Amino acid sequence: MALSARVPSGADTAGFVPEIWSNLVLEAVHNQLVCWGAIDGRWQSDLKKGDTVNIGIVNTVAASEVVVGTKATSLDPATGTKVPLIVNQWWQAPVDVDYMTIRQSQVDWAAQAQREAAYAVGKKMDTTIATLFSTLGGSTYPNSDGATLDDDTLLSLVQTLDEADVPRDGQRFLIIDPSALVDILKIDKFIAAQYVNIGAVTNGIVGTTPVYACQVRITNNLVAATTGSYGVMMHRYAIAGAAQMEPSWVKEYEDLHLRRYQSEALWGVKEVRDTFGKAFYTRSA
Repeated sequence: MALSARVPSGADTAGFVPEIWSNLVLEAVHNQLVCWGAIDGRWQSDLKKGDTVNIGIVNTVAASEVVVGTKATSLDPATGTKVPLIVNQWWQAPVDVDYMTIRQSQVDWAAQAQREAAYAVGKKMDTTIATLFSTLGGSTYPNSDGATLDDDTLLSLVQTLDEADVPRDGQRFLIIDPSALVDILKIDKFIAAQYVNIGAVTNGIVGTTPVYACQVRITNNLVAATTGSYGVMMHRYAIAGAAQMEPSWVKEYEDLHLRRYQSEALWGVKEVRDTFGKAFYTRSA
């Protein structure tokens, strides 16, 4: 409904009623970034120089029965194939603001620009990890694309990891999207187990469920399939990652009359243990 006319009628158009800009702004809506914190980043300290960390893989050996008077054959636990973790992702997010805008605006441009630049790079880092989810567990899935994530599917994921001797050491994660969270919130035993502990979702972490032996994390940054997205139940050691450079800087371009706020990162990720994770479909992308 439009406002009625003013008296005197020219008060608005003559400039006597000002328009005021708020000192507050509506923040950009961001995805929760939860993937990087769910992978194995121990290799980062090895990247002082170079672009590749070769990760050695050992294999299990089998015991043999003792035969008196016979020397047993030596066993070799080092016949596995090395996995190269290559740092091959270099992305940046520059934000330029001219001096006039900085001087005349009521907004804290430094805070806004730095926040958005850092988020853009962080989102790209998370996306490179989410891209690997669909291949974990042999690129096969326990449910169909767009299906409801039910108790049978979740128990199948748990069984798959258990049968692969994946440790139950508090380092398993269930990474899902909002549609999958809605589905599991309808599972009675999940709610019963979480009733005391579940609260506000902080930084995308829903909580740890003893029923499925994993920490549940929610994000909108999963890779889409056709109807749903690729979620995953995985152990931290399924994927390795290393960030070699994560600078954020501010630079003055006096000749261009502007200031640049930039974040960038140089990193790499790699699937290292295929059996330490199992992908599944969520209901809706």
